[in-house]
Amino acid sequence: MKKIIYLLFALCTVTSCNNDDDGSTTTGNTDEYFKYTIDGVERIFDYDTEGHLETDSSTIIDKYEINASGQQPSGDFRRISAVFTFDSSGSFMPNTNYNWGIALDSNPTAKFYFSENTFSNLFVLSLDFSSHPITATVTSTTSNNVGDYIEFDFSGTYLDDNNVTHNISGVCRVKRDADQNY
Repeated sequence: MKKIIYLLFALCTVTSCNNDDDGSTTTGNTDEYFKYTIDGVERIFDYDTEGHLETDSSTIIDKYEINASGQQPSGDFRRISAVFTFDSSGSFMPNTNYNWGIALDSNPTAKFYFSENTFSNLFVLSLDFSSHPITATVTSTTSNNVGDYIEFDFSGTYLDDNNVTHNISGVCRVKRDADQNY
């Protein structure tokens, strides 16, 4: 099932960012959050945040998955999902750059990506690093144990559907929850 999900996400080549909202409100949570900015408009996801390591014995890929909820100015909730994928025989390394994309069994190079999906806003980028040179850097010193914080920042550019270049940057801080092994 995971391979099908990875395949569907990898096949997604649509770049979409609908700017029909002007960012997010915030709960003021400074303990756990995911924030990103596109061309000066910040989106904040600090209502409900969780992160965990996922392992699967049927693949050579492990991943850290981060999910966060935020609230639009209209009051509607929005959700974001971010993923670091890496070779399961390696380790998730602090102070390491992870290029945009997804690791696969055929190429387990460590990668990072995220997407946002709400009723009125879909933000999904192609997983092609050459079209979307976005790099994430893990800044936390360790995330080896449940309860440790995973912290990272990311920045880069991307082309939208109209071939317009946008600047993107963000930060995340989330406490590691229980692992999920399949």
